[in-house]
Amino acid sequence: AMRRAYEMSGIDPASIGLVEAHGTGIPLGDRTEITALRKIFGDRQGLLPHVPIGSVKSMIGHCIPAAGSAAVIKTALALTHRIIPPTLSGEVNGELGLEQSPFYVSTEAKPWVQSAAHPRRAAINAFGFGGINAHLILEEPPEGRQTDATASFSLRAPATAAAEQVFVLAA
Repeated sequence: AMRRAYEMSGIDPASIGLVEAHGTGIPLGDRTEITALRKIFGDRQGLLPHVPIGSVKSMIGHCIPAAGSAAVIKTALALTHRIIPPTLSGEVNGELGLEQSPFYVSTEAKPWVQSAAHPRRAAINAFGFGGINAHLILEEPPEGRQTDATASFSLRAPATAAAEQVFVLAA
């Protein structure tokens, strides 16, 4: 799901400024998720990590399908308010391999500073029962663009069958 999301959207994973992970707190699952994210985002470049990672489950628990909805809401709010949100984390499992990754656990809210090279983008990773996985990429709207809040709800026929898997929503 992750690789396909970037290939189909044409977005470079290096342009992602926040990752909302599935992050259940189960060692095997979290280690598998970080390994998969590293395959897409690569290893750490330089001494310091640069991509904040978090999970809303640290705040609300794992409420099955509602956790995915909460992750989308949390990430959309982060983009809207231009804030890197905190994750409740007393201790990070050392076996996750974060020290070799571009990720760090964001433990406090801070301004989301972004270069002019591309808009703020965030990724949401979700795993489901039976191997149903999803990876969403959210992007802030262009600066100064006035959007019709109802425009994303209009029905449009997809250009191709593959287009059904990529949804462009205006925020």
